[in-house]
Amino acid sequence: MIILCSDGLSSPALRQAAGQYIKAGGRAALVVTADPEYREKSWHVQRLKEELASLGLLVEIFDFDFQPAEQLLRYDVVELIGGNPYYLLDSIWKHDGCKALKQVGEKGLLIGVSAGALVLGPSLALIHRYSPEMNTPGLTDLRALGLTNIQILPHYSRFHSRYENFEAKCRNYEQEQNCKVVRLDDGEGILAGNSPEELRSPLRVKVAGVDFRNPVIAASGTFGFGREYSELYHLSQLGGISCKGITLKPRPGNPPPRVTETPGGMLNAVGLQNPGVDHFVQHDLPWLSRQGTRIIANLAGSAVEDYCRTAEKLNETNIDMVELNISCPNVKEGGVQFGVTTQGVEEITKAVRKVCHKPLMVKLSPNVTDISEMALAAESAGADAVSLINTLTGMRIDINTRRPIIRNNTGGLSGPAVLPVALRMVWQVAQKVKIPIVGLGGISTWQDAVEMLLAGAAAIQVGTAIFTDPYAPLKIAQGLEEYLVKNRIRSVAELSGGIRPW
Repeated sequence: MIILCSDGLSSPALRQAAGQYIKAGGRAALVVTADPEYREKSWHVQRLKEELASLGLLVEIFDFDFQPAEQLLRYDVVELIGGNPYYLLDSIWKHDGCKALKQVGEKGLLIGVSAGALVLGPSLALIHRYSPEMNTPGLTDLRALGLTNIQILPHYSRFHSRYENFEAKCRNYEQEQNCKVVRLDDGEGILAGNSPEELRSPLRVKVAGVDFRNPVIAASGTFGFGREYSELYHLSQLGGISCKGITLKPRPGNPPPRVTETPGGMLNAVGLQNPGVDHFVQHDLPWLSRQGTRIIANLAGSAVEDYCRTAEKLNETNIDMVELNISCPNVKEGGVQFGVTTQGVEEITKAVRKVCHKPLMVKLSPNVTDISEMALAAESAGADAVSLINTLTGMRIDINTRRPIIRNNTGGLSGPAVLPVALRMVWQVAQKVKIPIVGLGGISTWQDAVEMLLAGAAAIQVGTAIFTDPYAPLKIAQGLEEYLVKNRIRSVAELSGGIRPW
């Protein structure tokens, strides 16, 4: 059997699939091309060794430059590691390794990782369109080993940040070669047997027609435009980013102090500080669109006309969705928030819907008597989805000065303390509307995320938890996937609305 994957057996689904062809106590060879000194320090090599060892295999390093190819037949599992696919292919041809690899795939398990997966296929011609400079051996024949006729594009979401016109080049190649390229994200793979089976992540979800690689989205106002967090990890690992609230014109925000801690959370009254939609389109979006994750533009305003003009400016951009923040005061109606009456919700949603060409999600305020009625108003006015809850209005007081700690006097309460309220409201809304719900409010663990999905959410947003642990979204996604595999749930969509009320 042959498994093609992006980054090794890095997901429960891939390890489970590989386990069907592995006997505990067997031997595995990890084929590398890096020089001995580097490979001993490579975290990548160590990670792949640990993945194979976790399946009960005795793992050894194998290098074509120092060992005869025939020795591969001693192993039950052979994994070709990533790196430079041209160099790897050249090394295999020079040492007559194709025959041995073919026999391994027929009697045992042959795993191709990234570059290793590419050389097992029919050609390197697609990769040559992206990285011809990697062809250091100077190969003129780009035919690969041909042990499978499946062509893959590994690290699909992640490589958007590296190459211009990434998807367009792939589509052109498919048309010219009359073939199908399987696009694989990290954690995904394909069993390349007689009946190929794609091993997709069970976390994939669709909200309002938009596909997300996982249901974990960074909430607006907690992630900026992603630049700072991109220094910690690839943003492609997120399902999406709901950007910092964007207004028609730049806004300086409220005067400090505008953030303070509370038991189980925090209060903020930042005041939608942002550079304005034009700056976002010209300076932030070009970078963000190369990060390989879904982009949700969160819009705010003080008048219906502001919302509409901002939405219009985003129509010709490559954002994936608009999220309407209606917890803003309508200056033409005496400062009453758009989102606290059904009439206000319907008015702002209908107006933006007329001019917005993107999927439209309305973010609902919890500071209302019946949030399900607000959701129905948004749905009837043309919303494609709703997200809830926004922050609850709260206050803290300095007992020494007798002044509110927040200069704005009140602020928005977020964090673990609001989770029970958010769960209740999502559950209520799920019983009333037919459009998808994105649930947020106090989610900080994968267990919280499971609760939110069971309450009726199709996807979730993580916000305040990121301030204390920037890796929280990744940990939540990983925990969700392990939960699904453990409970033999094929898709996260099966959890949505799975609550069983008394």
